[in-house]
Amino acid sequence: MLRPFIALISKCRFQTLSVSNSSNKALKRQRQRDSVVYDVHSRDSLKSKRVYVFGFTATGALGNKTYLDQRDKPGIVGVSHPVPLKCLSSLGIPIKAACGYGFTIYICEGSNGDFGVYGCGINSDGQLGSQSVGLKSTLVSGDPVNVVPEPVRIHIPLNNSEKRIYRPSHVACGRAHTIISYENLKERSSDTTPLVFSLGNNVFGQCGREIIAGEKYDHDTEVITRIVLPPEIKSIKQLVCGQDHSILLSSDGVVYTCGLGSDGQTGLGHYDAVDRFTAVKGALINERVCSLSSRGDTVLALTESNKLFAWGNNEYGQIWPLDQHVQVPDPIRLNLDQCIVPAESNLCSDDVHIGEVQSVACAGSMCCIVNKIGQVFVWGFGCIGLGPKVTHSPRPTLIPPGLFIPAVVNSEVCVNYVVAGLHHFIVQSVDGLLWSWGAPRGGLHCLGLGKQITKNANNQTYPTPLLLPIKSTDVVCGVDHTVVIGKPFG
Repeated sequence: MLRPFIALISKCRFQTLSVSNSSNKALKRQRQRDSVVYDVHSRDSLKSKRVYVFGFTATGALGNKTYLDQRDKPGIVGVSHPVPLKCLSSLGIPIKAACGYGFTIYICEGSNGDFGVYGCGINSDGQLGSQSVGLKSTLVSGDPVNVVPEPVRIHIPLNNSEKRIYRPSHVACGRAHTIISYENLKERSSDTTPLVFSLGNNVFGQCGREIIAGEKYDHDTEVITRIVLPPEIKSIKQLVCGQDHSILLSSDGVVYTCGLGSDGQTGLGHYDAVDRFTAVKGALINERVCSLSSRGDTVLALTESNKLFAWGNNEYGQIWPLDQHVQVPDPIRLNLDQCIVPAESNLCSDDVHIGEVQSVACAGSMCCIVNKIGQVFVWGFGCIGLGPKVTHSPRPTLIPPGLFIPAVVNSEVCVNYVVAGLHHFIVQSVDGLLWSWGAPRGGLHCLGLGKQITKNANNQTYPTPLLLPIKSTDVVCGVDHTVVIGKPFG
């Protein structure tokens, strides 16, 4: 495809930076991250958790049926400010959430200590399993769609012995498919292997099962697959879904992918669809990946030694070492020894260093990273957060830190996390504050900015703080809706 017109960056300059690997520090931080995997299931630490949602409503992904058309009463197009999802409290304590294209999946711990998986929203392809409840809704395009208006249980086929020891640990959602992992979180030293299940559309093998030509998908279809994993996978660190591909990160830092490969998004060195999780090799051999991100067809992978790799769609120069290639089927290292420092930041270029990266996010055509001291860098094409005149950056560009006040760079309240929708970003600070920007599909409701933006605006070109009554502990973005899990301040 031809690239769209790319606006030039104004008042910016290149600065070559030295990269500090800080491998020992990175490994220490990684061990600290790994310890959280089990701590998140402590009921005492989670019992005050709350869920807030905002975004486009017609899909049912917000989990509140009062927002949908009810007989002769018109529904609400979108909720642009965070609202509590009160019905979830009856299902248990929210542990994790994932947002797909118009649907949401939750992992909750019940009052009796059992764990359940729940879903709401579009169920066009059985991505929520076969559900007896459902309403007819209408999308902005005018197309009718069957939706599950409130969270309902998704029954995962575990046998009795598995139910006693396995708990849902990770969940990820793509365009119309869901991936859920279960692990033995009761006995850390156990040799039990993880279980991974998939639901929904498998046209490209994204569910990790054989592609069946002409297979039909609808809300009455329930094909829940127990995926056959490579035997060397003993534990799972992360699950990620792009649009039509799936990624699994094992706890020993190996990346496995399946699904659509037409843009190289599987990273397997070719452009074919793959229906089994397969290890990504190439430049990742001998590397331990600690974090992944992919919302569209581009993938970012961060390693424990602070190396950043990318593969997949490159129409907008997201993978800059190969900026003449629109598809990149192999992992390519992105050297972080250059960045752009806008004059508006009022910082000396010599004082800005990317250094150690702690969070990465990959949207459809733009990318974002947060470094250890809380500086936020963006590159790619779109509404990237550098104001209305800048729609493209060929290298990581610093967003002026003053836009994230009261978060302060290199402090205990700095920005430390970023998550991507397809066309927007949300960042989080250590103390649970959130900022958002972008030009998401279907309007700006999923930015959660309420009356801070004008009614007819179609983009938010710089980071703006969200007003939330909770301290965010996790935030996840779909294409046009957002879920925040948190607890009261104080």
